[in-house]
Amino acid sequence: MYKQITVISVACLIILSACSSSDPTPQPTLDLSQVRSLLPTVSPTEIAEYAQLADDETLALGKTVYVQHCAECHGIDGEGQFPDAPMQPDETGRIGAPPHNGDGHTWHHDDSLLIDYVVNGGQGNLSQFYPMPAFGETLSQAEIEAVIAYIKSFWNEEQRMMQAERSLQ
Repeated sequence: MYKQITVISVACLIILSACSSSDPTPQPTLDLSQVRSLLPTVSPTEIAEYAQLADDETLALGKTVYVQHCAECHGIDGEGQFPDAPMQPDETGRIGAPPHNGDGHTWHHDDSLLIDYVVNGGQGNLSQFYPMPAFGETLSQAEIEAVIAYIKSFWNEEQRMMQAERSLQ
């Protein structure tokens, strides 16, 4: 019995000393390609289905909501507040509402972030960007989803596929 306790104690000491090693050698870290491999995989079929444009009824509702609440700042065709220089500050030193068409970066964001922006408003620095109002109290969930579906109709298929993959992960 004493021999077993001694063996277990020695084994614990070895393990503990290995864990608290003062070896300054940096431990390997994961690079981005390794991190991507840890993300849930989504089949190309799922991505393609998700990237499909919404039905005509949803797109019509989305267009109506967009024209009423979004077009004034983001442009009737999603071209942004300052289409000739979308990311350049104006005379106030602020950057205007971004384009939502394929020239903008909206398609780089997943659906949950887009919904959050619509519900809660923009979270940018007000000295650098014009504020986006919150529409969570104004629009229903169906209207918010429809307007995002309508904005997706501004994008090409490749952009919709990339955005769909982000949204599904």
